[in-house]
Amino acid sequence: MQDNSLKLKAFKLKGRLYTLTVLQLITTDKELFEQQLDDMIAQAPRLFDGTPIVLDCSQLHDLELDLQAFVDQLRRRNILPVAIQGANALLTSLAQCSGLGILRASSVLDKTIENIEHEVVKQPVKKSTTHRSVGTIKSKIQTTPVRSGQQLVATHGDIVVTSTVSRGSELLAEGNIHVYGALRGRALAGISGDKQARIFCMSLDAELLSIAGCYRLSDSIERKQGPCQIFLQDDRIVIEDL
Repeated sequence: MQDNSLKLKAFKLKGRLYTLTVLQLITTDKELFEQQLDDMIAQAPRLFDGTPIVLDCSQLHDLELDLQAFVDQLRRRNILPVAIQGANALLTSLAQCSGLGILRASSVLDKTIENIEHEVVKQPVKKSTTHRSVGTIKSKIQTTPVRSGQQLVATHGDIVVTSTVSRGSELLAEGNIHVYGALRGRALAGISGDKQARIFCMSLDAELLSIAGCYRLSDSIERKQGPCQIFLQDDRIVIEDL
C-alpha cells in the first residue's frame, strides 16, 4: 500500500536556499532608470540575461512609483522581476496584482523609513487634481480624463474621477473609487486591506479590478453599459448593477 501511495504523488516540497540579485530603487524617474539600466547591461550583458531579481523599494519613502512601467522595462531586457521588498501597502497591493511575490524587509530598515517619511516626504499636487480633507481623510478629485500611462493615487481616502478612465491607466485608493464616466483602466480600492471599500462607475470595461488585494483580470470582468458597483463578498469580487 505504501509503494502505491508514493507512486500517486504528483510533487514533493523541498527547502532550498538561492542567491538572488536585489535591485534597490532610489528614484521614480523612469527615463533615468532606463538610461542607467542600459548602461549597466552594456558593461556586462551576459550577467543580467534571464536573471531573476528582487525589487527593493525601501528607499522610495512612499513616493508615487509606476511599478508596472519599471517591471516592463526590466522584462523587455530579459531581466525577470520575481518579487518586491520594502514596499508600502500601495505597492504591495499593486505587486500582488502583477504576479510578483512579497518579501519582508528587515525590521530595522522599516523602522527607519517610518521615522523619515513624516519629516521629508511631500506629495506633489497635479494641476488637474484637487484634495478635500475631512479630519485625517483626504479625497483626491480628478476633473479631466485619466489618460493611458497616468497613475492616480489617494493614500488616505477616496478617488473621485468626474470623467473617463482610459486603458493603460491606474487608480489606487485606500478608500473607495468613484468614476462618473467609463472605467477602462485598472482600479484598485482598499489598497491597505480595507475589505469594505467599493468601486463605482457609470460603465465598466476594466483591465483589472482589485479590492483589498482580491482581484479580477479583464478576461473575467463582464462589461457593463450602465452604472454599477464592485465590492467584496466572501473574499470574492462581485459586480452589481446600481
